[in-house]
Amino acid sequence: MPITKKSHLLKLNFKLAAFLMLFSINVIMLSAQDLTTKQKDSTLLRNPKKESVEKFNKSFAKTFKDFVGNDLYLFGSLDLAKQTINDKGISNPLNYLYNSVNSNSFKPGYSAGIRIDGIYKEKHPYSFIFAINRINTGNNYTNKYKSAPFLEDFTHFKADNQFTTISVAAHYKKLLPVNDMNKYKFYAIIGPSLDYKISKISNDNLVDGTSNRTIVNADIGAEFNNNDYYIIFAHYKLGTNLFNSAVPVQLNRFEIGMTIKAKDLF
Repeated sequence: MPITKKSHLLKLNFKLAAFLMLFSINVIMLSAQDLTTKQKDSTLLRNPKKESVEKFNKSFAKTFKDFVGNDLYLFGSLDLAKQTINDKGISNPLNYLYNSVNSNSFKPGYSAGIRIDGIYKEKHPYSFIFAINRINTGNNYTNKYKSAPFLEDFTHFKADNQFTTISVAAHYKKLLPVNDMNKYKFYAIIGPSLDYKISKISNDNLVDGTSNRTIVNADIGAEFNNNDYYIIFAHYKLGTNLFNSAVPVQLNRFEIGMTIKAKDLF
């Protein structure tokens, strides 16, 4: 009799264990099915903004995959500037003595900023430059006016000769076969740059709408690279008003400066 009861209990325990196992398997399968459904719903209901960001990131990475070996530099430079001014397009009752506003010389200013140097497709060196510039210029007026009974020459326009700009530049660098190129490298550079005046425009430059904040430049110059520790550069910039103006201004600048790798300073 005890043996029979024991056998009966074993059968009940086996059935209970089998039931619990089947129940657990069923719960796991239902959970997996629900998770799969949620994943499908998430795929179908994806955020359009998120998709746009992902597409942009892929496109950005694909576009700039050939721009490699980028190094960040900090730089400072001395700027010598002179502007040539043609005030023939305006006539107003304001007159300025020619000798008091005309200096026809280069005056010193300064620039500071960052630049990124790299190589495009492993054979075309380049640099991108972002700078802030404090420009102090001499003025060369191309026109002189006389009027009786005044004996001295005068001009109708007084240009701003001190202003601050922010600028961007993109330069292509050509390696020159000079000296030991394994250590010292000399480059010729060429490329465009753009300046935007962020300082206040004087009242004299607001007359007849002659103020013009944007200057487009053509840059050319030379650079000496000492094994990537630092770069010494000399750039010439020839700039003019980006938009039409009653008083066209031609800005001539020489930049002489030095760059140092950011990681060597911090």
